[in-house]
Amino acid sequence: MWEAGLALPAPTSPAVWLHGDLHPLNLLTHDGRLSAVVDFGDLGAGDRATDLSCAWLVLPASARPALRAAAGARAPVDDATWARARAWALALGLAHLAGDGPVAEIGARAVREVLAEPA
Repeated sequence: MWEAGLALPAPTSPAVWLHGDLHPLNLLTHDGRLSAVVDFGDLGAGDRATDLSCAWLVLPASARPALRAAAGARAPVDDATWARARAWALALGLAHLAGDGPVAEIGARAVREVLAEPA
């Protein structure tokens, strides 16, 4: 899985503003809806796939198609971008495994979600 992620094509679209760390502890909800995003310490510009990694860090598999469709409202999320998002989710999940408590749990869940989904 790691090797496949490294072999993916680089993005061809211009860099976009990113949060860079969209996981459950940085997303606040109210009445079941997203109400705020916090912790902009990783804010930067880059591949939109980075933030799309939240599909595996936050959502159940059943919700991923809806996120992909919604994210593609302005510019479609092509297969290469979606595959890079999955690779980012693996990388971020592995990095979060080094954290404590809830952060490590987020990492473990993300790795499980990525590995459970067919490539």
